[in-house]
Amino acid sequence: MIWSEWLQVDGVRCARIRATIEAPCNEWVERALGEVWVWMNVRGEGMLWGREERYFLRDGMYAILGDDAAGQWNWTRLAGEHEAEVIGIPRAWLARRIGSRSGHLHPDFGRWLEHGGRMSFAGLMTGPERDFARVLGGLSAEDPGVSLRVEGRLLEWAALRLFRQGRGDPGAGFCQRMGGGMVARALRALEAELAVPLNLERLGKECGVSPSHLSRMVKQRTGKTLREHQRRMRIEGACELLREPDARVTEVAFDVGYQSLSHFAKAFRVETGSTPSEWIKKMG
Repeated sequence: MIWSEWLQVDGVRCARIRATIEAPCNEWVERALGEVWVWMNVRGEGMLWGREERYFLRDGMYAILGDDAAGQWNWTRLAGEHEAEVIGIPRAWLARRIGSRSGHLHPDFGRWLEHGGRMSFAGLMTGPERDFARVLGGLSAEDPGVSLRVEGRLLEWAALRLFRQGRGDPGAGFCQRMGGGMVARALRALEAELAVPLNLERLGKECGVSPSHLSRMVKQRTGKTLREHQRRMRIEGACELLREPDARVTEVAFDVGYQSLSHFAKAFRVETGSTPSEWIKKMG
């Protein structure tokens, strides 16, 4: 068993993964009913996926998942060394502590906190996540005052990650795919047409803004360009197709929008750290 839940206090659940995996496996299956899960992937590769979402997490990436339905989240881990810290936080727990300050939250997270629903986000761990994971990784249920240390670090992380610093700040770099807005529409349009070349002019018209403004807002609010988002989506889609036993790399490349196998291989390596052939071997 590579997944262990080591502490539960006031509804907050702490779990971790420490393992060397010889073959790909589906180890983690959880329902985030009325909770937000913060997954800090310190080391190892795998895919975190739900009803519609797919995120390929590499070393140093994190994900935030929330749900108020019965859908479950799954984690498929590839062979290799793995280390992750995961914390499940009840929505009611956060709401009690945030109280009247909810208006300063990232707007999409604020809507989820008030009304529930489903949300997901993945990105690179920065200072708040790295520090949080480091502290959690050094704790055990037997440590004196462990519940206070976990709660203190959790609240510190939430204050840094979930709140806006000012009116013009969208909030801690959250990807707008969690909610509505022009950035969300742009990313949904990209994902709906993976094989279609990026047309910034057309995308701007769909979102009702100029191409330059859309590009600037996507970069500002997500930390990535539209082209980088499209590459990630295409490779995530390719990974799903390559899981099929009879999948052919050339056909998969065309299906997700690459006309050149060399361009596909280069993009695949950027996103996964492996060539398509190496990735297929890892998947066994």
